[in-house]
Amino acid sequence: MSFVDDLEASIDIIELVWRYTKLKKAGTNYKALCPFPGHSEKTPSFVASPAKQIGYCFGCHKWWWPIKFIMDMDNCEFREALQILWNITGTEIPWYTENKETIEIKKNLYSLYKDATNYYKTALSKNPEVKKYLMNRGLSWEDIEKFHFWYADSWISLYNYLKDKWYEDEQIGQSNIFLDVKSRKDKFIGRVIFPIQNLRWDFVAFAGRIIGKWEPKYLNSPASDIYDKSSILYGLYDARNAITKNDYIIITEWYMDTIALHRAWFFQSVAVSGTALTEKHITIIKRLTHKIYLCFDSDKAWEQATKNSIEILKNKGLEVKIISLWAGKDPDEFLQWGWDFNELIDWALSPIAFLIKTNKYNLSSIDEKKKFIAEILDIIRNYSDAVEQDTYLKELAKVSDTPISIIYELFKWTRKAKTEVVENIEKKTLTPEDTLIALLIDEPSLKDEIKQGIIFPEWISEKFESALNDIDSFSKKLDLTGKEKYKALAMSYMSKWNTIEEQKTERMTVLFSLNRMYYKVLTEKYKSLMNSWDNDALIKYSRLLQIAKQHNIK
Repeated sequence: MSFVDDLEASIDIIELVWRYTKLKKAGTNYKALCPFPGHSEKTPSFVASPAKQIGYCFGCHKWWWPIKFIMDMDNCEFREALQILWNITGTEIPWYTENKETIEIKKNLYSLYKDATNYYKTALSKNPEVKKYLMNRGLSWEDIEKFHFWYADSWISLYNYLKDKWYEDEQIGQSNIFLDVKSRKDKFIGRVIFPIQNLRWDFVAFAGRIIGKWEPKYLNSPASDIYDKSSILYGLYDARNAITKNDYIIITEWYMDTIALHRAWFFQSVAVSGTALTEKHITIIKRLTHKIYLCFDSDKAWEQATKNSIEILKNKGLEVKIISLWAGKDPDEFLQWGWDFNELIDWALSPIAFLIKTNKYNLSSIDEKKKFIAEILDIIRNYSDAVEQDTYLKELAKVSDTPISIIYELFKWTRKAKTEVVENIEKKTLTPEDTLIALLIDEPSLKDEIKQGIIFPEWISEKFESALNDIDSFSKKLDLTGKEKYKALAMSYMSKWNTIEEQKTERMTVLFSLNRMYYKVLTEKYKSLMNSWDNDALIKYSRLLQIAKQHNIK
């Protein structure tokens, strides 16, 4: 047998299907409503056979076995489906690189979190005042059970409970549930518990909301071997089918917002758990839909959080809309006021419309209007789709009360400047100095880093030295063409970077090119002087070679 056969043989098809839908015994088999996206039914037509380890839907007329079931349910590739089954069974996969110790740690953590969740559930039943608090928030007992609202009731009772389950102190410490193992104190004490699940229904972390006015309001589990915030969307397990059926997803900022929307029948809602939207989140979302509605709290951080999400969603082939909460500061409060959330969806803004609406410019001032148009054009030209660009340009013309012909002309001109910069980069007519000046204009705080990275300062050009000494003054002296050139050059390099580390690596590469350029020029200069019997040039040349050798410059 192949390792794939071994893997499928080790899985219980009933246990696997039960993770996605409720099954009922029907003779030797089990029946359920078809769990697959796109197939809605009232009468169960999906049958799973424990003896044959297969499933069949009499409505879809399709067969499923464990790996195909995971691939279709999670809309993932074969390799990822294998990893999901490995996580359930622990069966070794030849190409999987995790060592046995890491695998064992993960298994224990999944088990520990399941037991801890059961403890918190029991603790809630013993604290009627907490149940009353939840009921006063408009939650029914059915809601509490469905969304796993539980309670942390004691400093050390959870620790003792886990010890009775035979968990070692090392394993308890790895869970990050306690302040530290020595104190045995549950860090979530006195908080309503929101268990966080991954796409396979495993409990992997907790969030605790304080009852009362203590700070912090929310306390979250830190990252662990089984919990990565950047790849988990709260509520996605329950929302998956609704997202596919409705062909859109609503992304909120916090757990209660998502829960409030689910209670209002918007089952396609998830939360980013107070973190920024990530590339991993987008990869998961694109398996289910290509239409996203961002619905963050309408507080001071709302605009920036939305702008950050717009930036990361750009050019991902997704239709993005922003829901503006004009009544109430979050979805939960909005719904409590009795407003129709469908109206907010209908009035949702495009990314550019949102940026236009939230601008801080006084458009009655000509100078500020020009700055506003230039800023929005900078954003629009970073969208690669021509239809999107045209739509956003028309929105800009309307809001700024500027003839569309002028907006088109300005856009064409700035795009031309960027194209010329890219062509010059390819022709190598732009020097590393030009690139570093562009980066300085975009981010003046890089000055010290760039200065420290120059190892042959004696050959800095007058232009570059002027920029290093006072970038603001240097920028003001540039004409419009010069400003556009450096802006486009910075954008060209910025488009390559995804992380801070990648940005720094790219800057180090440019600095290395700069030093190599200086080295070649100085080498030729000193060689020429040495041919004229200049003894001072020989000393300088020897020192140049030593410095170059230290920095691996040839």
